[in-house]
Amino acid sequence: MHVLRRADQPSVPWKNGLGITYEVARSEGADFDWRLSFAEVERPGPFSSFPGVDRIITLAAGEQLALTMPGGDVHVLWPYEPFAFPGEAEVHGDPSGSTINLNVMTRRGRATAAVACQRIAGEENVHGADFLAVLDGSLAVDGVVLGPRDVVCDPSDGLTVTGNGVVAVVSIS
Repeated sequence: MHVLRRADQPSVPWKNGLGITYEVARSEGADFDWRLSFAEVERPGPFSSFPGVDRIITLAAGEQLALTMPGGDVHVLWPYEPFAFPGEAEVHGDPSGSTINLNVMTRRGRATAAVACQRIAGEENVHGADFLAVLDGSLAVDGVVLGPRDVVCDPSDGLTVTGNGVVAVVSIS
């Protein structure tokens, strides 16, 4: 088990230059097969285009984020509800205020991902994670205290998580 602390996550400008992403982990190489990051969205604007990449976004902090999808459909992103869409889609985000989003991206045909959020109250077992991201609260895994945006990388199966909060269980294959 390896813990990547929020303070150690390098900041990377968005591909479209309109914001900052905090990169947690990514596959080797210039063109990632998968990437896990947090992004701060504070004002309305377009999402960066990632042709050939599937995205899963989860609102980790903030009230809501309205996503205008191609064709004008609006999907309202609420906390801890993962939403998947193709990276090449022209998506416009309109946050209700400052938000933080967990982003999981996979290159189509090379990797796939799943994200599920789990509330922790007391002691819970978590299975099937390649990454365990703390979205809210103060939690501990194997006695290691974790806060929001801390991520457990390469956890063993069947982690025991204690405390009160919300985690995102991320699997990549």
